[in-house]
Amino acid sequence: MKKFYVVALIISAILFSLWFTGKSDAHKVAEPIKPQIKHSANAADLSPVKVIPIDVPKAKKPQSKKQIVFNEDLTKAAQQVVMQYESALKFPPYSQPLSALDEDRLKPNQFYPVSSPIDESGDALTVSLKQYRFVYPEEITIKVSAQGLGKVVVELANTDTKEVLNTHTGNAREGEATITFKGEDDYPRSLQVFVEGNVAGKKVPVVAQIQYMAPSATLTGFETAYAQDENMVVPANLTVVKSGLYRVRANLYSGDTPLAHLVSKERLTQGNQTLDLKAHWSILPHGITDMRLSDFVIERMSPSPGERNSFGNSEISHFDITDFAYDSLQQLPYQANAQEKLSLEFLQGLAES
Repeated sequence: MKKFYVVALIISAILFSLWFTGKSDAHKVAEPIKPQIKHSANAADLSPVKVIPIDVPKAKKPQSKKQIVFNEDLTKAAQQVVMQYESALKFPPYSQPLSALDEDRLKPNQFYPVSSPIDESGDALTVSLKQYRFVYPEEITIKVSAQGLGKVVVELANTDTKEVLNTHTGNAREGEATITFKGEDDYPRSLQVFVEGNVAGKKVPVVAQIQYMAPSATLTGFETAYAQDENMVVPANLTVVKSGLYRVRANLYSGDTPLAHLVSKERLTQGNQTLDLKAHWSILPHGITDMRLSDFVIERMSPSPGERNSFGNSEISHFDITDFAYDSLQQLPYQANAQEKLSLEFLQGLAES
């Protein structure tokens, strides 16, 4: 839903710019025209002659084809945002539908492999990690692969200062080498992974970026799911290290089929805390009883501009929900709140302008 607000703000800024320009031109007044007065030869010389200024409005310039096309594109973009936002408002923000195409939600901590070409034939040295963001005491395991790969040297360095923190060397087997660094609680948040692989006598470098941090909270488990009005509620147990405003996210599945992306935001204090994840009845298949929660993200929101958000970890990889009483849910349609309705009206105004 956040992306809808971003696009709306961009559209609003562009429209405001166009409006402001138009207003500025409209307030420009034409220069007064002094009429020439012819005097008869016999007429008395009347001096001085009072000149009355006459405002002559400028003719409106027709809109250029380029401007018309631009305005039409802007309107279409706003209409698309309205359609997407209206679709999203059919469900509560804490329980949004999830599909196999939503990779950013299905893989929230994805590391995308980094490659460096070896030669003009298309061969490359590739570096892969299981995730992008690590939380202490997690180990950092790096896989390096290339056809004909031999010796591999991997350095961990501070991204900001370039200081080398740790170095490991290994030898590849069948074109692949695995290097593991033990987790350290004093690693800087931003880490640079520098890899140099020896491929048939040629040294090939690859550089990747990851994050490493101390945990702000740990998810330890869940309580039994229960029905509350129109929601299935699953209480999450956390051990909070740093108090603050937390956002906990999880994906709900039926077998391997994604059902919903669940989000809960709550201010938590240090110690053992409980936070509820809710799944609205409208995203649950009729009569479903068995489900699974996974892909957990525990995030402490930034308390001030000078401090970045931080993340926690989880002691469990998934939680099974069995024998849930679906029929006990009240099947009432979701009603958008006042803020959501105002946002929709704002976007509709942009689309109609």
